[in-house]
Order: sequence, then structure tokens, then C-alpha cells
Amino acid sequence: MGQKMTVLVSHTVSTVLEAKGGHWLSPQRFLKYYAIMVEQNDVEIIVTNVVNPVSFLSGNVGQPVHHDCLETIEAKYSNRPDLKDSPMENAENWFTDGSSYIPDSKRHADYAIAMK
Repeated sequence: MGQKMTVLVSHTVSTVLEAKGGHWLSPQRFLKYYAIMVEQNDVEIIVTNVVNPVSFLSGNVGQPVHHDCLETIEAKYSNRPDLKDSPMENAENWFTDGSSYIPDSKRHADYAIAMK
């Protein structure tokens, strides 16, 4: 539109986009959002606590809530710390196979589980 725009956000959007955007966005979409939000000269992103949606959850609307966006995202969307990716000793090997199809505009899915 040719006008300078100031966007007030409650999080450091560029930091979250750079750190986690590649996990959720396709490379094309990531570059599009990055170009719009970070590299535009006519768009200025300002982090503010004027309206922080997190403050409504705590019940303390008048007090600013301080949190680390990346830490919160890690805690919410990462693997659970009590799960391990190493094989168990003397474990049974199971294999799965699945397929789906849409006859008569209704989706059906079939799965099979087999032991070694």
C-alpha cells in the first residue's frame, strides 16, 4: 500500500519465526512470512505488553506477564522428557502398515499390525 505500518505484537515474532518456523512451515511459506515480517522496510514490528493474551489466563490483567516465547513453545510442542529414543532390551518387534481410500465420498482407513 506504500505506507509505513507499525505492528504491535506480544511476542518477538521474528525470533520465534527464525527459531521454529522451519519446523511448521514449508520452505516457500517460511520465506514468504520472513520477507513480510522481517525484511520489509515499510513494516515495523514492536513488541509490547499493552494487550498480552497470556495475562488473561493468569487472572492478573493489570500486571505484565513475562515469559520466554521459545521456552514455552519447546515445552508445549517438543517430545516429552521422559520418553527415550533408544531401543528397549528384549522388546518384541511389531510392524504396522496402513492405507486409506474414499469410496462414495466417505473416507476409510485400514491398518494392520504384525509381529516379527
